[in-house]
Amino acid sequence: MQQTHQRFSEETMGSLEFRPDIYTYPTPRMYKHLDAFPINEVSFTDDINVYVHIPFCKQICSFCGYLKIIDAFNIRGKYVERVVKEIKKYEMVLKGKRIKTLHFGGGTPSLLTPSELGKIINAIAIANPCLDETLEEVSIEATPESVEYEKFLEYRELGINRVSIGVQSFKNDEISSSRRHNLPHTSKEALRILRRVGIHNIVVDLMIGMEGQTKESFKESVKETISFRPDTVELFALGVVPNTYISSKKTSLMKSEEIYGCYRSSNELFVESGYVQACHNRYTIKENGGFLQQDYALRGMSLLGFGAGARSYGINACYRNSSGSANNTQEVMKYISDADTGKYHRTGVFLTKEESLRKYAIGHIEALDTKEFESRFGISFKEKFYGIYKKVRDLGLIEEGEGMIKLSKEGLIFRDAVAYMFFSEEAKALEEAYRKCE
Repeated sequence: MQQTHQRFSEETMGSLEFRPDIYTYPTPRMYKHLDAFPINEVSFTDDINVYVHIPFCKQICSFCGYLKIIDAFNIRGKYVERVVKEIKKYEMVLKGKRIKTLHFGGGTPSLLTPSELGKIINAIAIANPCLDETLEEVSIEATPESVEYEKFLEYRELGINRVSIGVQSFKNDEISSSRRHNLPHTSKEALRILRRVGIHNIVVDLMIGMEGQTKESFKESVKETISFRPDTVELFALGVVPNTYISSKKTSLMKSEEIYGCYRSSNELFVESGYVQACHNRYTIKENGGFLQQDYALRGMSLLGFGAGARSYGINACYRNSSGSANNTQEVMKYISDADTGKYHRTGVFLTKEESLRKYAIGHIEALDTKEFESRFGISFKEKFYGIYKKVRDLGLIEEGEGMIKLSKEGLIFRDAVAYMFFSEEAKALEEAYRKCE
C-alpha cells in the first residue's frame, strides 16, 4: 500500500505544476484602466468585508511582490488622513451594510501607532454606525519585530482580535537570505508577547520554498511553531514575483515536488499535534481560529478595499486603487493626491457570466455544491468543466457525494494547481506573460 501511494504521489506531482496561492479571480493581470469609474454600477452583497492597505515597511523582503515602501513618518500621517478621506467619500457604500470583517494588510500595518489605527477604525464606525454589532473579526498583519506589549494592548482595546504574524521561518540563514530582520529569538518573543496581551486568534505565517530552505529545515520550523501552539497556522509557498529581489537574483529554489512534499509532511505534523485542517493551507486548534475575511471573500461575500493598491470585490466587478505604475512610491503618492481631489485612478474588470462562473468555481473548489452551481448559472458543473472534472477525478483529487464535489485530502495539497485549471484562456495567457517577466 505504501508503494502504491508513493507511485501515485510522484505521478500527481509530475503532472501538476506548482502554482502560488490563488486567493482571487480574476487576477490583477486582467484589470484594465477605469478612467471614469462608475462606483454606482458596482453591486455589493449586504454582508461585506472591509480591507485597509497600509504600504509601509521597515524592510523590503526578497520575495515580496505586494505594494509597499520603506516607512517614512512624514508620509505615514498624510496617508492615514487620506485613507480616512476615502472612507468618508464612500460612506454611501458602507452605510446600511453589515460589515462582518475588517482586516489591515500591507506592507506592515502594525507600524501604525494605536492613534493612527484608531482614526481609521473610527472613520469606518462613523460611516457604519452598526459596526460593533456586526463585526466578527478585526485582524492585522504584523512582523515579529513590530510587536510591542503596550502597543498591542491598545490594539486589543481598539477591537483587534486576530494578529497574523509573519514568522516565515525559524532558521537564521533562511531569514537572513530573505532580507528580513526577525531572527528566531525575535519571533519567539513576539509570540510570547501576543499571548500575554491576550489576542484571541494568534496566527503564524510560515513560508515554503525560501532561499536555502530544504524539506527538513521547513519541517523543523513547523515543529518549532507547533511548540508555541498558535491558534492558527497558515502556509504560503513562495511564488517568484517579477521585479522582486529574488527574481533578479536567479537563485535556485525548491522544485514543485519538494514544495508539495513540504505540504504533505506539515499536514502530518499538524494533525498529529491536534490541529484541524481548515483549508488547503491553514490549520487551527480551536473553533475561533482561521481567517474569516479570506473565507468569506472567496465564497462570494463582497470586499471593499481602502488605501493604495487596495482591491475591492463586488458581485459584478473587481477593481483596485491603482494608477498602473510599477513604481510603488509613485503609487502611494498618487493615491494621496487622488484622495485630495476625490478622483481615484483605478484598474479593474466588470465580470462576464463566463468569468463569474469561473470565479465561483475557484472560490468553492474545496467544497462545491453542484446543484447551487447549476441554479446560479443554468448549466451543469460537470458539463461546463468536464475536462477538468475528469482529470482531477482520475488523479484521485476529489471526492463526490450528495451533490457535492470536494477536494480529497490529497487534493488539498494541490488546491492551487487545481484552481488554476479553471482560469480562462485569456487569464492563463496573461499570467504566463507576467511570469516571463521574472
